[in-house]
Amino acid sequence: MTHVSCAVLAMVVVGVGCAGAEPTIGAKTTVLSTKPSIYLRVTPDGDASDIIGAFIPDDISDANVDEGAAVRTRCSKFIIAKRVPASGQYTEIAAASSGAAGKLGVKNIAKVDLGGQSSEALLVRYTLIEKMQADVDEDNLQRCCESAPDQCSKRFIAGALMADGNYYAATDFSSGGGADVEALNVANLPIDAAVVFDSEMKWERKVSFKRQYFAFNMRRGLAGGLGKTGAVADDCSWTRKVPTDLDGMYFVGVSNPMLSEKDARSDALRDAKEQVVRYLGEWLAEGNTSVSKTVGTSNDLQTLMEDSKVKEYLSGGVARSVKDRNWCGPEDQASPSGMRQVMKVLAYFPNTERDAASKLALQTIIQRQKEAGRDTKNLEDMLKHLEGAR
Repeated sequence: MTHVSCAVLAMVVVGVGCAGAEPTIGAKTTVLSTKPSIYLRVTPDGDASDIIGAFIPDDISDANVDEGAAVRTRCSKFIIAKRVPASGQYTEIAAASSGAAGKLGVKNIAKVDLGGQSSEALLVRYTLIEKMQADVDEDNLQRCCESAPDQCSKRFIAGALMADGNYYAATDFSSGGGADVEALNVANLPIDAAVVFDSEMKWERKVSFKRQYFAFNMRRGLAGGLGKTGAVADDCSWTRKVPTDLDGMYFVGVSNPMLSEKDARSDALRDAKEQVVRYLGEWLAEGNTSVSKTVGTSNDLQTLMEDSKVKEYLSGGVARSVKDRNWCGPEDQASPSGMRQVMKVLAYFPNTERDAASKLALQTIIQRQKEAGRDTKNLEDMLKHLEGAR
């Protein structure tokens, strides 16, 4: 492991004109409004593969997260570390647990709020060399966590950053009164500047590192009970406000009243998959300029997608791509023949699967139309257009 050395260097001169005396803060600290996306490691080193896929116990707050708190379990084998080349220079405020901040041995007056608790805030300036990312076997991870909830938690380490850089501690407030704006622009300072001004704070360089995996990030959203005496009950808020995601779409599937919870789960997933099929029809109609020339209006395309055989086949075809992310229920409902169970599922469909699923949809519609003895030339032209344009 490369030694992390403390830097005792001359301060870069930054011209700051004072309109008045800078505020005195004594032993006080300030909580920044920044929401950090990375956490500093307690012990940076040249290989982070052993922490990728490690779970953060549910009873550890975000403010106290570091890799020392993470635990590899038998479900971690479905999360594989993948190295990715990277580059660029960055300046960002990172969260540091008391253990990580204490290891650095720096005096710091800035903190960040993480879930109602405060964590040390250190500014990091670095030149990125490499990333390590989690390659997740979603299906097997989900099965593992469902069969052994004590082997998973709601968070796991999903990435790490290797870089050359420097840690900075906040030592004072920035007056900013008569400051030379150009001098205060962090982007114009060398990556190893001894003093920078950012987020209304004065930051002084304290510790440097070279070719180290110095920070990590987490992935959230799993359900689990690691570190808990029992799994935390979900409040089902996602059934009222469906989450959004830039990389995919969420759907809430609701079951019919069923005799058992098992049947209700299957029916809720069926409903979610049928919603995905309808979504694919809408996406094809909106995104393909040849719709009016091939099948008429977008409503005509939706009608073809609603064919029972098409829906049934496509629901099976997209099953691999639709992931159940959360469950709500069972909810008891009375019926003339007795009590029934209703389940709700939060299902996720990634954008990366959309093109392949759309082609499958058109191929299925074409096959159904051929079986009915109808002309499919226009639909086949549309499929060729889709294959060529996307």
